[in-house]
Amino acid sequence: MQQLQKKAKRLNPVIEERQSKFDAENDKLNSIRRRKIETVAAMRAMQQEYMDGVSRLNDERGTSNRLMLEALEVGLDSVKSQWMSLYQTVIQIEKEEKQQITVMSQAHKDLEAIKKLQTKYKVEYAKEMDRREQKTLDEHSLRKFMREAQ
Repeated sequence: MQQLQKKAKRLNPVIEERQSKFDAENDKLNSIRRRKIETVAAMRAMQQEYMDGVSRLNDERGTSNRLMLEALEVGLDSVKSQWMSLYQTVIQIEKEEKQQITVMSQAHKDLEAIKKLQTKYKVEYAKEMDRREQKTLDEHSLRKFMREAQ
């Protein structure tokens, strides 16, 4: 009986460690997601900058004086390559996010398994205590009945 209680208590540090691991993995996932949001925001800013550049380039092409045409084209190419770099970064971040979700899912399963085991031990302990209490009450009632019968 005491073994069940000891087993349940011995699981507390394990649960704390698993909870800590799960929390750390969750923090890591949140960090990855924040990085993804920031990168997507930078992509949108680059996209807007590209659209503005295309508009300026088209305006320049509409004029007879095309002195800035080559500089605008080079600038647009630069913005486009920066956008592409950010896009590749987002793809990489999404891969990291997917891997982290898998790691976090496993950490959650480990934590839940230990909690379930601890609950099982506590339930078994409670059942054993109820059985012993009932046995004590039965013995007490039997003694009382035997005294009254004499």
